[in-house]
Amino acid sequence: MPEIRQLWLRLYRLAIITLIAWLIYQRAEIPPSQGNFRTLFPSGDRIEGQRVLDSEGKTLGHFLTTSPSCDHLKGYSGPTNIALALSPSGQLIDTQIIHSADTPDHLQSIIADQAFWDAHLGLTLGAPRQVEIDAVSGSTLTSSAITRSIIERLGGLTSSRLFPTQILLAELPEAASLTPHPHWPGVSSIYDHSRTLIGHALRTAPSQEYFHGYQGPTDILIILNPSATKVTRLRFRKSYDNPEYYERILDHAHFLELYDGLLISEILAIDQSTVEGVSGATHTSWAIAESVARRLARFESDRRPAPTPIPWRNLALIALTLGATLFSFTKLRGKPIPRLLWQISVIIILGLLLGDLISQALLLGWARHGLPFSDSWGLAALVGAALLIPWASGRQLYCHQLCPHGFLQRWLGKLPIKPIKLPPSLHRLLTHLPFLLLTLLIASAITGASWNLAAWEGFDAWLWRSAGLSTIVIAILGLVASIFSPLAYCKYGCPTGALFKFLSKSSATNRFTLRDLLAALLCLLALL
Repeated sequence: MPEIRQLWLRLYRLAIITLIAWLIYQRAEIPPSQGNFRTLFPSGDRIEGQRVLDSEGKTLGHFLTTSPSCDHLKGYSGPTNIALALSPSGQLIDTQIIHSADTPDHLQSIIADQAFWDAHLGLTLGAPRQVEIDAVSGSTLTSSAITRSIIERLGGLTSSRLFPTQILLAELPEAASLTPHPHWPGVSSIYDHSRTLIGHALRTAPSQEYFHGYQGPTDILIILNPSATKVTRLRFRKSYDNPEYYERILDHAHFLELYDGLLISEILAIDQSTVEGVSGATHTSWAIAESVARRLARFESDRRPAPTPIPWRNLALIALTLGATLFSFTKLRGKPIPRLLWQISVIIILGLLLGDLISQALLLGWARHGLPFSDSWGLAALVGAALLIPWASGRQLYCHQLCPHGFLQRWLGKLPIKPIKLPPSLHRLLTHLPFLLLTLLIASAITGASWNLAAWEGFDAWLWRSAGLSTIVIAILGLVASIFSPLAYCKYGCPTGALFKFLSKSSATNRFTLRDLLAALLCLLALL
């Protein structure tokens, strides 16, 4: 019977923590994403859609935000909303952070790195998705997510607000059916009545709708041959340019035939500024030629599989998780030399190189904004193992085998210095602090308090380039205290360790404790 009671209690603890995390996720709200266009366009008078106009109605550029379309791209603990200022031709000229759910320390080091932001300038709407921009050292996950958000917002094929009408079968008299291509975004395959492939169709909108002629953009239909290597013809769809100018182009049909029969590679080799436009509509015709060339460049980029980078970071985290599991469940943990080599490896790789230590900033950030499976699946696997292995087996995978901070405390505790023995009453009081701190941090996440969660633990100090003063002080004090009291920070100051102990099989008893009651109250707070 005691074993059954312990099992039910462990199931309760796992369920209550899972429910709290789910309720935090359900409650999380993303702040308004509009931003203020005047911060990037000081002379802007108003904004129409995404176009920024001055007091005379002249287009100064375009104002976009990465949220909400890129909120799925999370950094260390959440997404960042970036305001993007584009020139009238769709080129990125400035950026600004509107709001970030990531940790302030990580974010501050990125804000201070002007070279990082300058590397994005010059990107254009419809640009290739794969752009190599160096991450900010010490804030790799956050800066990489920001870069991906900017590139996806600029390069992603979103729905067109100016040209919402998709390619119609009526625009292709020779076609019997149109089918979206499974691998080329925005491209439809053209079939005749016998289901023979006779070509491909794509249009310049929406990726080039910010590229204006004299007064506005034009949507052009591009027809390619079956092998998608050659343009067979162009067709005018709709334009927001001056009617007089685009009607002149329609009256001179030869202009829309300028690319007929040319290979895409030949078109991309042409300097579009040298294309002879229609007399009286030069700027409009040049803009059409340029938008077609840009769209074809994007098409070439899309259909060439981008080299998949090796996910070294994720693979390293998986390897560390497997190594920690091996040390937890085999006799290796009792062998001094392999154990010392393992600890040194963890300190170098997980601590100094990656800095991906588990913390409440990380866990509560994920609870608020979801798990980053697409980018940080290695870290997600490590966290999953750190939570579930103690629950299932009682073996503290992370605290005993993977925490660089814990290893340093163990080493310092072996110095030939006489430890200080605390009075039993003080020791019992201090052992409650980690769980009380954990309760406070979870309550702050439930209520939406805007605390810097990383400042309450010492783990961000391993990312010393971006760490704040508070986390560095906590880390140093914890290490110094461990000289006089073995594992002082683990026992008296670590809320993340308290979470692992709460879930651990070894800590489960056959009775309901005050900590279980506090967990239930936190769950009730989240429900309310």
